[in-house]
Amino acid sequence: MVDKYGTDVRIVKKQLVVHPQNAMAGALAFCAAAKQGKAKEMDDAVWDKGFKRNRDLDVSEVKDGDKTAMCWDTDKGCEKVVSYATELGLNVDQFKADMKGDCQELVKKDMAVLRNFGVQATPAFFVNGRFIPGGAVPFANFVPVIDEELAKANEAVQKGVSAGDYYEKVIMQQGLKKLGG
Repeated sequence: MVDKYGTDVRIVKKQLVVHPQNAMAGALAFCAAAKQGKAKEMDDAVWDKGFKRNRDLDVSEVKDGDKTAMCWDTDKGCEKVVSYATELGLNVDQFKADMKGDCQELVKKDMAVLRNFGVQATPAFFVNGRFIPGGAVPFANFVPVIDEELAKANEAVQKGVSAGDYYEKVIMQQGLKKLGG
């Protein structure tokens, strides 16, 4: 998309954790790495080294003192994604703190937003609020929708909406906040 459309597109990723035992560590790791500017690199590591090889990232329950906790809720963190953070040169202490703190709230918010729109599986794609059905679809399926949405955006800009404000003022403020019925 970026190759074809350049700065006319912005890709926003939201986390929907359908299988927490297998995927929460990856979702939190993506968020924590994003805070250090390495979201894409962590995403690649999680898929290439975690899911593609053995479809698992971590045993999510660990002993933390006298209680059983999820690995991302402990000071130790999740072994595999922490190793990816180390390989990527991230500040590991900050990475683990973000997974344990802010990122949990962000993932919860992402999931709530996606569920409001009826998203129940991944991947799911939207272009300016328009759902692209079919899961992992080829790029060609996006082109007509992106072209239509760009035409609408360009028309709004010609009518006085600044390009920088278009998404927030037209799509987010005027669009649906959740799926009706």
